[in-house]
Amino acid sequence: MPSDFTFEIYADLLDAGLEAGYEFITVREYLASDPLPQQFVILRHDVDRKAENALDMARLEADHGVSSTYYFRTIEKTFRPEMIRTIERLGHEIGYHYEDMDRTDGDVGAAHDSFETELARLREHATVDTVCMHGNPLTDTDNRDMWDHSATSDDQFAAYGLLGEAYLSMDFEDVTYFSDTGRTWRDGDLKIKDHTMGEGDKEIQVGTTEELIALLRSRRIPRPCLLSHPNRWARTRRELVIESAKDHAINVAKRGLVAVS
Repeated sequence: MPSDFTFEIYADLLDAGLEAGYEFITVREYLASDPLPQQFVILRHDVDRKAENALDMARLEADHGVSSTYYFRTIEKTFRPEMIRTIERLGHEIGYHYEDMDRTDGDVGAAHDSFETELARLREHATVDTVCMHGNPLTDTDNRDMWDHSATSDDQFAAYGLLGEAYLSMDFEDVTYFSDTGRTWRDGDLKIKDHTMGEGDKEIQVGTTEELIALLRSRRIPRPCLLSHPNRWARTRRELVIESAKDHAINVAKRGLVAVS
């Protein structure tokens, strides 16, 4: 088995899902489809940095006949219009990875103004039907707080021509959420903001991608949603060493934040 968080083991993950009979769907398809397949995998990617990794991952998925959702930040290092257009042409969904509460220091009105502007920028290059917040562990704000969490419908998203938000509009009592934040698939204190707002009881935990592959092969969870960050996944041994070191340093900082909070 290859080292974890490589493109090689990611390909093994896709193969395991396909061989187990899962249908791969996007967040857009999850929110728009009625009925849904009995057994599916939602693949979601947050493009926080290294957009070129997102493009390579999108090509790998397309080679497997798999579609997924890519949420792009609109900062300079990830807002790469030609790459965004190419990923959409490969059959994937493009969404907005918003961070407008962070941009406006928690001013909800200003955050909505910023959100409208940045969403329009992204829509110049791709069809955008869903959005997902960017969770910066170093800020005091949660970008999801620009929305009314008590709303009983998605009218607040429909006002922007959106189907919904990847954390707030999905049923996590039906869908089981796994994220690679912290360089582990296991829930815990490394996922400071990357969580599902307390919905659903998750009875099965896995740490490594090898364990996640075994879980898919077992078909024990009929509807997993898998979040991966393309910058974390390495194409070469050198890249693997560098990204592992970065994640280790970030994890140390996160544990320090948790200790003093």
